[in-house]
Amino acid sequence: MVSQHLKLTGLAAGTAAATALALNLAAPAQAADWQPKRISIVLSHSLGGGQDRLTRAFTKVWSKHLGAKMTVKPKRGASGRIGFDYFISQPRDGSVLLSSNTGTTSIMYVKQRPKWSWTEKVRFVGLMGIDPGAIFVLSSSKFKSIQDVIAEAKKRTVVTGLSSWDSLENMVLHSLPKQAGIKPMQVISIGGGSDTVTAVLGKHLEVGFGKVSNIGKGGKKVRFLAVAMDENPVAGLTGNAPALDKALGTKTVSVASYRSMIAPGELAQTHPDRLKKLKTTFEAAKDDPAYIKLAKKVGLDPKLIVDWDHAKIQAGVEQFWASYQDNSNLFKTKVKAAKAKVVLTGVKSKGKYILFTDQAGKKWKTRIHRRATKLWIDGKQIKGQKDIKEARKALKKGHTCEITYMGFPLRARTAKCTTKGAS
Repeated sequence: MVSQHLKLTGLAAGTAAATALALNLAAPAQAADWQPKRISIVLSHSLGGGQDRLTRAFTKVWSKHLGAKMTVKPKRGASGRIGFDYFISQPRDGSVLLSSNTGTTSIMYVKQRPKWSWTEKVRFVGLMGIDPGAIFVLSSSKFKSIQDVIAEAKKRTVVTGLSSWDSLENMVLHSLPKQAGIKPMQVISIGGGSDTVTAVLGKHLEVGFGKVSNIGKGGKKVRFLAVAMDENPVAGLTGNAPALDKALGTKTVSVASYRSMIAPGELAQTHPDRLKKLKTTFEAAKDDPAYIKLAKKVGLDPKLIVDWDHAKIQAGVEQFWASYQDNSNLFKTKVKAAKAKVVLTGVKSKGKYILFTDQAGKKWKTRIHRRATKLWIDGKQIKGQKDIKEARKALKKGHTCEITYMGFPLRARTAKCTTKGAS
């Protein structure tokens, strides 16, 4: 059962709704009076990721409809917690909003148990779009359908990869053994959506579970087996892959990135006029052909620009909370990073990638990421994206690096490299 601090009691919720309704009667006249000059958008996710790209595309259009300059403030870390904490500490008057993928941050909330209450502090303005989760394989794989994977998993352990352990995808994969009568899968947390696709393309994984926008980058090299939603909203993009539960007769949680824009929860009572204006201009921007064009450029199909209000989005969040409670032991498991000490057989892109061969003779290309990798050169830690980008240029064939990574060494979490004494 979801703990009491996760949602308002029926009486409190009813009182709040009644108050908001009463205040909203005067909203139309008041809404025209509020004209913010600038709005800060707190981003609780990584720069360059799907949430970041879509947020920047959307705010270009939304700012024109609202008549306010919008600036994005990245505050990533702790599965979105840092961004949420910062957002809640800011003025609660509508001048500071939050951009978040609530498919993942809803899990953060029930796992980390912050002192603030989601239902009091979060009010959804709307969704900029959704990105469905899907199970996929190489196009040359022997698995031609999701039923083929299930048939194989009844005989042996199937290795499946996903981007993050604390994810909706992981809930699905760990519920399938009981529901579909298969052996427990070996689930590997890769550390990123694009890296999961890379792992499948490189034949390191036989089955992957990711988001449609990332998987689609594999083009004809990948095959979609199932979409993990009640219905497949992008059949044309996924080779008419079936909805997972309909194909298997199971009942799993719906998986997608829910690209949300969030206002302070108190706004419905303190400034209903402002909330109304944010909502009205948000919807206008979402339907604007200029946004639809920009969304396509960052990988969002127009069919995934949906009309969901606060109640519908929040209902989905509460389903995720309930599913977390059912799978709480799973999320208590600590995923350990693997270590390897390697001799570089070469580098690419000015040290962005290091090449090496492992003890089994397998060749690897590992990314030294200027944001996601902690880098040391000759015992000195390099800090700052620009400094890391410059420092990794020193890496050459013959140098040694001790790296840590998740799942497969496609991207280093840490890299301690020595350039001295190499030929």
